[in-house]
Amino acid sequence: MRTNKLFLALLLCSNSVFSAIPTIEDYNNNNDPNAYELYIYGLENGLEWANEHVFQKHSIEIFCKPRDLTLSLKQLNKIIGQEIQDNNRFYMKYKSAPLVGLALRNAFISKFPCNK
Repeated sequence: MRTNKLFLALLLCSNSVFSAIPTIEDYNNNNDPNAYELYIYGLENGLEWANEHVFQKHSIEIFCKPRDLTLSLKQLNKIIGQEIQDNNRFYMKYKSAPLVGLALRNAFISKFPCNK
């Protein structure tokens, strides 16, 4: 219950920190590599938490990123950019949607597959 309250507080505060969640178009058109730094790191942490939660509850991993692997913002942006480029038709169809998190999730699934 305490975790839920903390998550809710962070979610409410995030609206005041970020003016808007970037769309694919916003993300692609931004020339500042640090523009979405906190957002990207937040997505990465959220995906790692979700992956751990699904594993704890269902013994299934969404992706198998090595636990000791720390990715820099530059590396995360490269991974996201590659995913958008590889599936450009989809992402351009929904370029006005805030799908950067989906792009990172899909990139992690592709880059860190679970071969079990």
